[in-house]
Amino acid sequence: MRCLEGKRILNERINGVLPACVHNAHVNNSYSPLGMPSCQKGKRLISVENLYKIFGDDPQSVLPLLAQGRDKDDIRAETGHTVGVNDVSFRLEPGEFFVIMGLSGSGKSTLLRCINRLIDPTAGSITLETADGTINLADLAGKQLREVRRKHISMVFQRFGLFPHRTVRANAAYGLEVQGRAKKARLDAAQKTLEMVGLGDWGDAYPDELSGGMQQRVGLARALATDAPVLLMDEPFSALDPLIKVNMQQELLSIERELHRTILFITHDLDEALKLGHRIAIMEGGRVVQIGTPEEIIVNPKTDYVADFVEHADPTGVITAHTVAVPLTSDKLLTRCEAGSSEAGTRHYQHPGVPDVDFIVGDDGVLQKVTSDGQPIAPQRLEDVLDTNPPAVRARDLVLVVPQDATLRDILKGRNYSSLPMIIRADDGSVHGLVSERELIQGILDKNGYQASEPSLEVSA
Repeated sequence: MRCLEGKRILNERINGVLPACVHNAHVNNSYSPLGMPSCQKGKRLISVENLYKIFGDDPQSVLPLLAQGRDKDDIRAETGHTVGVNDVSFRLEPGEFFVIMGLSGSGKSTLLRCINRLIDPTAGSITLETADGTINLADLAGKQLREVRRKHISMVFQRFGLFPHRTVRANAAYGLEVQGRAKKARLDAAQKTLEMVGLGDWGDAYPDELSGGMQQRVGLARALATDAPVLLMDEPFSALDPLIKVNMQQELLSIERELHRTILFITHDLDEALKLGHRIAIMEGGRVVQIGTPEEIIVNPKTDYVADFVEHADPTGVITAHTVAVPLTSDKLLTRCEAGSSEAGTRHYQHPGVPDVDFIVGDDGVLQKVTSDGQPIAPQRLEDVLDTNPPAVRARDLVLVVPQDATLRDILKGRNYSSLPMIIRADDGSVHGLVSERELIQGILDKNGYQASEPSLEVSA
């Protein structure tokens, strides 16, 4: 288990740079981050506040015990009640892909069912923002609750729940049928969503003619056809074969980018959570113990439980260049100012591992030029270089410029082309810092970023 103490991680890598809703780690083009503009930072669509679900004959009697800090095992032993959800609060932003994960029995599926009111919460509020105003889902019953499910919330279950006597198209159209849509309109809409999930030619088939992965696609098409802004998904891919599961994940990301739905996704698979989520909530014993971006969860776990969870996770598709870079403000870089010359108003930076290379930056933070032993080197963008075949020997006359939201996986690909430190470019075009093999290896092995407390290295001028 990783030690949680003594790690002063440079939190500026995230705060003010990567919005909570932005996730770029697993998009094929990592320079066009998923989540913007679809995710509307600062707004909210669903708010869960101090939510509890206790199973038993007298659940209200257990609330004071939870307020005293008693854990669920003690409460079960003493009262016979089971604590499913314990004081959970979070908000979903429009267009956000929010993942809830945890071990079996952590309360994640119970929480989802409370939000959709398949089970009644014991206490707390669940509000949904609509064009007609705010709806408290916890207060709804009967016709009002059914209306919300018809118009505002769709659900995809782990088990597909298809009608065996209906065609694939009729199954996909079922939600629209419940809404009262005309037959032709609903079948046309269902056909469009079937095409979206790759089943456009299977509309006249029946569920028993489809594989498990295809049946799950029908369930997804059915949920998408209703145009509900919120999509709840309860471990929808857990029963699928690994390859089919990966394909479904990619397809879901593509659909999310196109339709901008708000998705609340339940899983026990950390890799799946890291791949899909803009943000992740990790549950333990009915509580949410940490909420953060995939990078925050990997780099800065808040509890031993979370640290154990992420111990063996692959960080290369999650941790960003901004996180591992040695920033220009660091005293780890050798610097000097130029005055009274053609380079007046600039500052020279040298990475301790390559002291013969100067990165020359203007007072505005923009890169002016790079030199090696006084000879200029023309920087190139990483995305341009990756379109070419890597050389047999890594170049010493090539410096790559990398966006700060590029992942370690992107940087690893770039290391095939050049042995020199990479320049990490901020969103405003200025230079944020430098990344060499040292920072890359530290990010992969230690799952953390640049640490200001790290001892300085000796650098000869």
